Amino acid sequence: MSTYIPLGKNPASPEERKKLIGEKVCRDESLENDELARVQSRTLDFLMFQKGYCKIDLQEKVLFKIELPDASFDALADIVITLNGRRFILVKCAVNSPASWERYSVAFCRVADVYQIPYAVVTDGEDAKLLDAVRGRPISEGLESIPSKDEAIELFGKTEFMPFPAQKAEREKRILFAFDTIKYSSLLVEPE
Repeated sequence: MSTYIPLGKNPASPEERKKLIGEKVCRDESLENDELARVQSRTLDFLMFQKGYCKIDLQEKVLFKIELPDASFDALADIVITLNGRRFILVKCAVNSPASWERYSVAFCRVADVYQIPYAVVTDGEDAKLLDAVRGRPISEGLESIPSKDEAIELFGKTEFMPFPAQKAEREKRILFAFDTIKYSSLLVEPE
């Protein structure tokens, strides 16, 4: 079954249809990117003004090179909270369905760096879920559950930074690759 895509007019040819669909995809992506930028900005403000982090503690849009036997790709971290020179909390900002990004965030934390990033937060700017990335379990929900800088420093002192087991790493990398492929698949689909 085909999906109706409103294009604003009936295309006169397949070429015009392809052009109109491409323009619509660009507009939709631009709107989503604008909303994602707003979520990231609200989250950064919240972390600095409500949770006590300094700008130097927060890295934005950090690229990690992920290597698989048959492919390599870049995985983007929206925000990474760094303490004492170590990446400590990954923050994934999502425009919609933040819960669908939980597994991605856990996989990201496990294999993006030489050690596991211990914690992940998935947020839409209104709500958040804190995850124990090492164990792959949720810890708490709500923006207030995100550790303050003081709480993070206390947690940091109790945290052992360990690499993810090599024999399990490829599976986690493939999860990241699948999300990455799905995320960009709309750009690759040719109209009929």
